[in-house]
Order: sequence, then structure tokens, then C-alpha cells
Amino acid sequence: MKIHGLSPATLTPFNEAFEIDYAALTEHIQRTSNATGLYGITVNGHAGEVLTLSSDERQKVIATARTALPAPLKLIAGIESHATDGLVREGLRAKEAGANLLLVIPPFDIRTWRHLSHDADSVYKVFERLDREVGLPMIVFSYPEASGSAYSMEALQRIVTLEHVVAIKCSAGTPAKYAELYDALHDKTTLLVAVDTPSMLGMLMHHAPGALVGIAVVGTQQWSDLVHHATAGDANKAKQIHNTFAVPLMRSIFEYHTHRTPTCPFGATKEALVQLGQFPSSVVRAPGVRVNNAKRAEIRAALIEAGLLSANAAPLNLSV
Repeated sequence: MKIHGLSPATLTPFNEAFEIDYAALTEHIQRTSNATGLYGITVNGHAGEVLTLSSDERQKVIATARTALPAPLKLIAGIESHATDGLVREGLRAKEAGANLLLVIPPFDIRTWRHLSHDADSVYKVFERLDREVGLPMIVFSYPEASGSAYSMEALQRIVTLEHVVAIKCSAGTPAKYAELYDALHDKTTLLVAVDTPSMLGMLMHHAPGALVGIAVVGTQQWSDLVHHATAGDANKAKQIHNTFAVPLMRSIFEYHTHRTPTCPFGATKEALVQLGQFPSSVVRAPGVRVNNAKRAEIRAALIEAGLLSANAAPLNLSV
């Protein structure tokens, strides 16, 4: 399976009662998928606040997205559980709802089992069951080493031998780490860039076929153009888009992954779309922290710097 281009990780809109707004979700999927150069759309990832969704909500989000998504685009669905049985159930429910691929969020990201992410046998057993019992193509979400639950190289080399493991969402902390993983694994699977920081450009330029990132729902076409030019080897065009468009958004929305404020980055992403008139609310479910007025003003400045919002746009209503 050849995976290339951009696959934005979409958001899950909530109303003020913290219920999913499925009409807004449909509009969000349709608007995001209008960009050219996309491979697919991802739902129920971290950007979609999957950790706060019930199993029934996750399945309904997938079904809603499947209806809204143009047929040529692939629907990638995140699945999450700390129990292997739970992952299998979520995978089967995602398959039933119409997902084309699974994004497997690491089940080892919990103190009790974190060390097992380095054990090739433990990791292989999880993915072998998904491979055998669910039977959908899988993208392996590989965390950065700083998380404490990054898969070891040995573990990755084992699981990419499975039939349905078709890609790795490579959330490497640095271009050097991405290059190491790419050099070792690219002849066996697809290595997708998965960072919302300036290190993205260096990773894309190292033979990357595409990217799967949450920030790409803000100005999706520009992100798709960045990925296209970088993966095609056009460094000058990629650098221009990166420096003038991408960096202001990375700095304000994802804070270069430095977590300098407690603001939920997905709430910040929602706020950017609210200010662009593309999203109804920046509400996030607990324990996520909603944007405050200072953050809203910072995001506005970034949208103007990135060329997505006019400097003459109506001022923010800071009473909201």
C-alpha cells in the first residue's frame, strides 16, 4: 500500500454541554477534505480528543466521517486502549463503521507497562492479534523517546513484518531520529512525518512520502503544498511556506511542543478555526484546558502573520 501526501488529523467539535456536535463534525471533515494533495483524513487521534470519547462516540465519529468524506480519500481511524482485548474491539468497531486504516495509539503509554514498549515480543503480540483478528491496514503511532514509551528499533523491525502494518506515524523528536528510523525501515514500510514543530521540514526533506499531523486542519491547502514541495525535493518553495506560514502556527498553537502554557493544543487548534469562521466552539473536554484571552490574542496574531486572517478583521470579543 502506497501512502503519500498529507493526512490531516481532524478535531472533534463539542457544544457548551460537552456533547459532540455531529453537524459541525460533518462540515469540518468536508472542509478539510476539500484541499488537494491529500491521502486521507484521520479521526479519533489525539487531535480528536480520543482519550475523552466513549467507545460508542468513537464509532459514531468514524461513521459520520465516512459519510462526509469523498470516496477517493482514505479514512484513518485512531484506536486506543491499554488492554489488547480493548484494542481489538475498537479495531473491529472502527472497521464496521467504515474505516480504511487504523492508527494504533500505543497501549504501553501507562506507567505499569511503559517499559514493555522496548520489548519486541510484547509489542509484536499486540500487533499480531490486531493483524490476525481485525485485518485492516495499520499505521503504528511511534512516540518520541522523551515519552518513555517509544518503541525500540527491534520492536519496530518485528512488527513491520506483519501483513497489515503498512506505515509508521513517526513522531520522532528530531530530524536525526527520523532519519535513523527511515534509513532502517523505509524498505519495509512507510515512514510518515508526525510533528507539529519546525523539525517537520527537515524530516520531510529526508525522503519522507508524507505527513500525518493535527495542525494541518488550519490552512489545510498550505500544509498540503508544504508537504508536496518538500517531498518532491523543492527545498526553496518548501522553505518559503514553512517560514512564512507554518512557523507562526506551530509557535502559537502547539507552542513548539514545549508546553509553556497549560492550554490544550487541540483547544488552541479549535480556537484558530473559530477565528477563521470554520468551527463553532473551542470547547475541550476535561482535563484539557480551554484557551484564555491571552492565548486567543496570540493565535489571532499568528493567523495574521501566516496570511490566513486580515489585519483588518473584526477585533476579538474578549468577553466570550
